[in-house]
Amino acid sequence: MAQTFRFERPDDLEILQQTKLSVAVVISCRGGQEKLDLTLASIAAQSYPSKLVSVYIVDDGSEPALKLPKIRPAKTKIINYKNDPKKWGKTKATNAVTAGLKEDVFWFVDADMVFDPDHLAHHMKWHHDADDYAVLGWKRFVKEWNYTPAQLKKSLDDSEFLDLHEEHWGKELWEIRSEKTNDLRNPGIEGFRNFVGATFSITNKNWKLLGGYNPDLVTGEDVELGYRIQQSGFRMVADRQALSWHLGYSTYEKFSEELKRHNDPALAQYIAEQRTTRERSIHRFKVSTYEVVVDARSCTLKQLLDHKVELLSLSGTQADFILLGNWSDLNKRYSPTTDEYADLREIHAWLKGDSQFKFVELAKDANLRIEEILDLYANNSVPIRIFVEGDFKVSLKDLVSHLRLTENGLLGLVNEQDKRAFAVLNSALARARRSKGDVYANISEQFGLHWMIYNDNYEKTFRKLSADSGIKHTVTARGMRYLKRELRKVNSPKQLLAFIKKSLKIVKKRLLSNGR
Repeated sequence: MAQTFRFERPDDLEILQQTKLSVAVVISCRGGQEKLDLTLASIAAQSYPSKLVSVYIVDDGSEPALKLPKIRPAKTKIINYKNDPKKWGKTKATNAVTAGLKEDVFWFVDADMVFDPDHLAHHMKWHHDADDYAVLGWKRFVKEWNYTPAQLKKSLDDSEFLDLHEEHWGKELWEIRSEKTNDLRNPGIEGFRNFVGATFSITNKNWKLLGGYNPDLVTGEDVELGYRIQQSGFRMVADRQALSWHLGYSTYEKFSEELKRHNDPALAQYIAEQRTTRERSIHRFKVSTYEVVVDARSCTLKQLLDHKVELLSLSGTQADFILLGNWSDLNKRYSPTTDEYADLREIHAWLKGDSQFKFVELAKDANLRIEEILDLYANNSVPIRIFVEGDFKVSLKDLVSHLRLTENGLLGLVNEQDKRAFAVLNSALARARRSKGDVYANISEQFGLHWMIYNDNYEKTFRKLSADSGIKHTVTARGMRYLKRELRKVNSPKQLLAFIKKSLKIVKKRLLSNGR
């Protein structure tokens, strides 16, 4: 792990001739026997050694119950998941079954897929290379198919996978994002959005470390899992050689409006980068955008709240605050007119009932090491962690923007009075914590870190970097990116009308918020 810098990976991995890792193929489905039979026939044709492959079909309440077809991998079994009113659906069924599996790698596939014979072998070359990959196959959609499982198996055995379909299409947004991120070598902020679950693999250990699927989700669980994978610092791979056909339209293509209404608020609870969804709500979400540690021993309430307001001025963001201070000293007898801790007491008095703020004891004269600060952050999927000395007049929002532009794991600022502030990517922190040795040193080695003097020269450097990157932070530019992204999804008059209505609502909201 330590030798990997950011999300780098080899360019020339080839299918292995000698393999050792066992694979559990997990297919969670409800109904769809005809397509499942074709999926199993294509898995039976895989070139990866069959002795290392076991297939588990998780039947989530099919009526009639699923049956094993004649053409299937040798080690295939159906596991009937027992549903009840409080325990049903793909996420819970998959988590329950995988909890007891012992294979080295889990390959999750949908029951409407047909795979090239080398598909699994391309996944497994990565898992033999290192244990921190999450691998996506490459899929294209087909509208029609007329082959039987036996005919499909023969075609695959005869190396005719590409000849099965002349007409096919891909997900434009997915393929554009793959191109822009160099197949997720440079995932940026939103690489996780390409983590769709029709065919992906991950080690047993890392799947269980992540906690499997989020059981609160009914759909969209794959994207939310991809978000946690990226936030954990694992490397995602979109392998263009791991080819597959998706039989028929995706569910989202057929029911986009219904699924958007259902998924938007559900996913926004857990994915902090869903800002355009979050800004439609005044309520807090389960996962914050920032976790901020503030040394409050020398700041005023106004300085603290100024940091909060400035940081959260970007719509759709929220923060959790850990306030460090000698709070126990507030229990001592005092006079309101000569209070030594008046500033600290005012902070505590105003904020102690607000769940956004947590108070952590720190002695009045204690020195605070960076390693100690890093230990304070929770193990969760909050994407950005921040530290600031409360009386340091610095733009935390610009600090975060600068961090993301440089793609360092940690970016720190210090002024002439030795006041400090820094921001750290959660992906860097999570990987550093899993690795042996000092967390701060691991961040430096694995993601890079940089400290700068905070003065007029810093401001010039940041502005120049922002300009050189081509990233515009204006409302207009963000709006144009939104229009381009959403217009690509429109493929019917109904969707166009819905897009226009939604856009008009957003424009109206912007105008009202600006007082126009």
